[in-house]
Amino acid sequence: MMNQKEAIASLVRIYTQEQSLAEEAKDIKDEAKESGLDPAIISAVAKAIVKNKVDDLKAKSGEILKAIEVSRS
Repeated sequence: MMNQKEAIASLVRIYTQEQSLAEEAKDIKDEAKESGLDPAIISAVAKAIVKNKVDDLKAKSGEILKAIEVSRS
């Protein structure tokens, strides 16, 4: 059985790694932006791939494009 101190130490370790990964992700997005890429789009695609929801993203993107067309007509 885990005690409170062990639980806190485990979570601190995980949250430290999480913060480090978030900083790495920010660096990648900053570099992508400097290269003329859209970091929001790249991030959305990467997250969809990880969550196995690429088809959902494609469908949502199609709906957004249709809404844009409607708004312009």
